[in-house]
Amino acid sequence: MHKVVVDTNVFISGFLFGGNPRKIIEAWINKKYIFCLSPELKTEIISKLKNKFFLSNQSLKIIEEALDINTEKFIPKKKISICKDPQDNFLLELAEESTADYLISGDKLVLKLGNYKKTKIISPKNFLKLL
Repeated sequence: MHKVVVDTNVFISGFLFGGNPRKIIEAWINKKYIFCLSPELKTEIISKLKNKFFLSNQSLKIIEEALDINTEKFIPKKKISICKDPQDNFLLELAEESTADYLISGDKLVLKLGNYKKTKIISPKNFLKLL
């Protein structure tokens, strides 16, 4: 089964808006891939859902529980400084630590990298073609 890092933008878009990102979330819930999670990714997802999209505490609790139960946890040991936006480097750190097969992102600057070590960086649309 594929090990996958799901960028915050894909997770939030899938949870709130639908489309291909929603299919990515549904595939995760249906255990079609292993969602690789770091404390930093979890914090960013919950923080943005709370502070930018004003989700209720009840909704946040459900999402947090799903992330706690249905993911494989990793704590990256190596710091990386490759992305044009330094705030995206933690995704590559997680991809390396987890030896993820894929990093799914909607961020053009992240997608532009194409690969990082053994991790292929792809859009939600292209990942769905692999499932």
